[in-house]
Order: sequence, then structure tokens, then C-alpha cells
Amino acid sequence: MTITIRNLKRRSGGRESVRERDFDKDELSIGRDAGSDIAITDLAIALKHAKLKRGLDGLPVLELLGRHNAIVNGRLVTGRAASLKPGSVIKLGRFELRIEPPQAPGHITATLEQVEAVETTVSSDDEKAVFGLGRALPPKRFIAWVSMLAVLGLFLALPILAAKNPEHKIVKAIPFQADLAWNSGPISLMHANLKSDCKSCHTDAFVAVKDTACTACHKELKDHAKAGDMDTVRPKVAGFDEKLNQVSEFFDRPTERCTSCHVEHNGNIDIIPLGQEMCAECHADMTASLPGTELKNVADFGDNHPEFRPSIITTPDFVAPRFTHVSLNDNPQGFSGLKFPHKLHLTKGNAVDNMAGKLGEKYGFSNGVDCADCHRPEAGGALFDPVNMTQDCAMCHDLGFEDDAGYLRTLRHGEPEEVIATMRDFYLAKALANIRDAEMNSTTRRRPGSRNRLRDLNRRELAFKQADNRTAAKVKSIFTKGGACFGCHEIDSPSEVGGLDYRVRPISLNSQFYFKSPFNHSAHETGDLSCASCHSAESSSLSSDILLPKIAVCRDCHVGEESYKNGGKLSKGTLPTTCLTCHSYHDGPHANTMAVGSEGHSTQ
Repeated sequence: MTITIRNLKRRSGGRESVRERDFDKDELSIGRDAGSDIAITDLAIALKHAKLKRGLDGLPVLELLGRHNAIVNGRLVTGRAASLKPGSVIKLGRFELRIEPPQAPGHITATLEQVEAVETTVSSDDEKAVFGLGRALPPKRFIAWVSMLAVLGLFLALPILAAKNPEHKIVKAIPFQADLAWNSGPISLMHANLKSDCKSCHTDAFVAVKDTACTACHKELKDHAKAGDMDTVRPKVAGFDEKLNQVSEFFDRPTERCTSCHVEHNGNIDIIPLGQEMCAECHADMTASLPGTELKNVADFGDNHPEFRPSIITTPDFVAPRFTHVSLNDNPQGFSGLKFPHKLHLTKGNAVDNMAGKLGEKYGFSNGVDCADCHRPEAGGALFDPVNMTQDCAMCHDLGFEDDAGYLRTLRHGEPEEVIATMRDFYLAKALANIRDAEMNSTTRRRPGSRNRLRDLNRRELAFKQADNRTAAKVKSIFTKGGACFGCHEIDSPSEVGGLDYRVRPISLNSQFYFKSPFNHSAHETGDLSCASCHSAESSSLSSDILLPKIAVCRDCHVGEESYKNGGKLSKGTLPTTCLTCHSYHDGPHANTMAVGSEGHSTQ
């Protein structure tokens, strides 16, 4: 059955406003609770005051809860049920609930109207006084003064006392560090051991951290500009940090300090800035910072970075080869002093591949020759150990020079003088051994007399000459076309015709091509990447080819920071890349090269 409640409001001028609400249930709650079916906003009414429900005879019944009361048809009713008939009036505080004639059999209709103004019962001020916190709390002015004094004591007086006299009894009595409230944030991971020792950096109270506090621990920094030399190291741009410097000067704070770049108390992160903003503010327009410099403008790896310029050996030398920066767009050629065609060694089905197949069982070749057979990563995994002739090449390229009765005589891989001396000793020993064998023969044993002594001397002289001839022939065959040394090394011919002073040109191999951005191979051992993914060795026929990937290859995986910030999304296998992803800050002599400009940066 349905119960209809009509909310009646009388407007100025005698107009009436009625809002009806139907309830499809036999019982309605009445009270000051906002969740009541009939909500009455009067402090004289309890939260759960009464119920209006249907009686057994179908007529409405008012049931008062607890000891609550109401005036029903002019009579006070307390804590019991009262039967109601059409026309009955229930007085609840300043509201009346009138039972209307039924609209249909079993249907109950009631009209709720406020018949008294607020002032005649309980005023709005009285409601605020009852329900507000004013009665439970002290006066607001008192609270304000107490709070201000507490702030001054806890966050100013107590920290100052701790700074001036850390052994004071009040400082020792409190269960927390007095000046911890001044901490602007968690300390970095690098300084985590100093989190309870503020005076390690903040040597003077109310004085900014000085550079001397940093250099007291950080001495002879490897990858860093010299402290105090930032004016010469950091190129000045018009308006660079102008506003920040003005603020620093106003507060008598020195500019270009360690903390200008390395900001502490930013949380459990590295103190070294990892974003590229600090780098790009100068390097985005190097021509304005250093007019005439050969340094290229760069602001973002993704869309504003020049082609890679590796350091290429242009003048080989055993001790100090000369390097020059050359763009990969210019297809640079190296000068290692070696002859090594990668294509010949990596092509499937040729003679090298067949030889590797025959040697596979003995030396562990899985399927021909691949990069890992010669290039082995160093202990750290970043770079590779140098290729070794004895370990990596000799299994296929032996240095044999003579078959001595079924035993192959080989040379040590070393200096040409050592190679020549080894062959001369061998052939001279062979010639002298033949003379000894002849002298020990009873049929040809030497007889006394000067004539026979002269014959023996001639025989020895002939042996020496034959040894020299055989040595010269072998040396020439090894150091000229088709020989063991000539096949891999650049050889300089003797200065005189018939001479043996062959010279092997210096071997100069790049251990690193990027001194400012050391590459870590182990970090790229992921997914289906292989050597051929970046290095085109299988198509290289010359050892002078620089088999380095261009920047476009790296951009397949490395996304520029700016493009990612501007709404880009990372696809699978890619990552945002900043300057410090590849470059260390002021590594080695970088500060000097920045100061002198293009001249110091053209060579390494």
C-alpha cells in the first residue's frame, strides 16, 4: 500500500507550495535525522522520534519511540502509540502533521507544515550554540595565542637552542631532534649516512652551505668541474640565470656554488641532476655561448642531436696514437694497421666457414664463425677484451715456417727482429748439425793436416752462407704478399735491396670510440638484440671500416626526453633518454675543452 506525504509551504502573498512524495511501504520514520522518511528540522525533535505506520484496521497509527512525546489532537501523548483518523492533527515542535481523507481505500495521506516561526521555539543561534564546538573548546583568541607561542617555541626557540647549546638539558629531554622541523625534505641516498648529522654540511647556523663543506669530503672528483672555476667552465649566455643571481646577491649568497646544481633534501634520489634542462640551457645554442666553436648544438636526443662523432685513429702509434672526431655521416675510415675483412670471416659457405666447420669439434665452433668467437666481453661487461693472436687467431692462422721431419716449426707472434732471429738460429743450427753428422761419419772423418783443416773451414763457411740464404728467402716469403705476416699486417719493405729490416706498422685499435659517453654493451643484452642489430660487420670488406651504428639506429629504442614530455607514449622496448643517459658530467679534461672551445675539442 502507499503512504503519501505532502510538504506544504506558504509563500508571501498567501500562495501555497506543495511537494508530494509517495512511499510504497507500511511504516515511515519521523525524526531530526536527515535519513528519516519524514525529516523535521527542529531541535525539540529527537533524531529518531516516532513512526507513522498502518494499523490492523488500515488506519494510520503514530508510535512514539522511547520517552519522546507529541501533541495529538490537542492532547500530550508520551512514549506510546496513538490511533489516528482523517482530520487528526499531530504537533511535533513547530511542525504539524495532518491526516487527510484517504484518496483510495487503504491509502494514507498526510500533510506536513511548519506552523510556527523559528523565533517562537528555538532560534538559529540556539541551534549553533547547541551543535557548535564553542562549548567544548576554549575561546578562539586563546587558541590563537597558544598556537602562536607553541610554533615559536617548537620551531624557532628550541631549534636555535639546540644549535647553540646541543648539550642543554631541555634539548636532551625532548624525544626528537630539535631542528628536524627545519628540514626541507628527506636527504638523498648519497648522503643517507649524514641524516642525523646536520653540522657536517650546515657548519654555521643561519648561513647557506658553503663549497668548502662539500670539498671537505669530495676531493679530486673524477667526473667534475673544478670547484670555484664555474665562471670559466660554464659558457655564459645572455640572461643566463640572471634573475636567480639577482636574488642570491640580494641575500648575500654567492652564485655558481656547488648547490647551484646539486640540490639536497629532495627525497631518496641521486643528488646528481638527471634531467637534461641544465645541459640544454647552454648546449642548445653553443654558437651563441662560444662563437667559433666546433661543438654542435644539441637540446634533445630524439629530435635535436647531431650525428655521432666518434674519436677515430688518424695517426697510428704503438704508444700514443692520434685521435680525431669525425661524423659518421662522412663514412670515416680508421687506421688500425691491420688487415681484417669481417665479411670474409662471417660469410656462410666459403672457405673460412668450411675450415671453422672442420675445427668445430676441437675448438667449439657451433656453426661457422660468429662475433662471440673472437670478441669476449671484459669482466664488467661494458667493453670487450682485446683480440689476442695466440688465443683467437692462431687456431686458424698458424705461424709455421718449416716442416722439420714431420714436426711443424712455428714462430712466436712478436717483433720482426725476433721473428728473423728465430729463423736464422733455426737454419744455422740445421747447417751446423749437418757438418757435425759428416764429421762423426767414420768414412769421412777428418784426417790430420792443414789441407784437411782448410776444407773443414770452407765447409763451415758454406753452412753459414746457406743458412743466411735460407733465412733471407723465408723472411721474404713471410713478410711479402702471400706470407703469414703480410696477410694481417701492413708491412714496410727494407730500406735496401736484399735487406731484412722489414717493419710492421704500429697496431692502434680503438678500445673506446666515445670518450665522453662510454658505451655499456651489457646494458643492451635484452630482447632479441644481437651484434648484427647495430653493427654491419657482415658487409664490411675492409678493416678500416668504422662499424659503429648511426644515431638513427639508437633512436629505434631511445626516445628523446622532450618528445616524451610533450605527450608522447613509450612503445614496447623504448625508453626516455636524457643527456646523462650516455654522457658523464665534465668527465676527465672536459672542463678544459669547454674553456678553450673548438681547438681543445677537435682532438682527444
